Amino acid sequence: MQLVLTRQFEIDDATIGTLTIDGAFQCHTLEDVQRATKIRGKTAIPIGTYTVELTHSPRFSASYEKRGLGSKMPLLIDVPQFSGVRIHIGNSAKDTDGCILVGDWNRKTKAAKISGSTPAYKALHKLLSDAKDRIRIAIVNEVARPDAKLAHPSSMLFFSFNRNICIPP
Repeated sequence: MQLVLTRQFEIDDATIGTLTIDGAFQCHTLEDVQRATKIRGKTAIPIGTYTVELTHSPRFSASYEKRGLGSKMPLLIDVPQFSGVRIHIGNSAKDTDGCILVGDWNRKTKAAKISGSTPAYKALHKLLSDAKDRIRIAIVNEVARPDAKLAHPSSMLFFSFNRNICIPP
């Protein structure tokens, strides 16, 4: 199974992106911003490709299991200079601690927040749990410089916008 997280917008202290699985849009993501010098708990992980394994989390597993979200959580393996990088629920950069949050982003608000994180995580977790082959995630960067003129959004971002407009919540 191949996941691709494409970073697209930096807003305040957060980076908004899209997550695809085997080429199909899954959800939006929220991470910390990228920094030249790592600040613990406030820096996005480096671009690259990582193995993802579902493992027990000492910090989250008990509460996630009580909420019906499974006891094993996605963990990114061998991220340079980082440890314990997970994909989990949350709504803003204060919830990330260097991890990847999943949910829906409303581009109309232009806020550094996502919503619907629990249902997005639940859907993602089911797909990852059912995976028959190795799970990999590629982190790619398409973040435009703040002073750059925006042309046409990438096809995945364009599709995700249309998805939010066409499908009622």
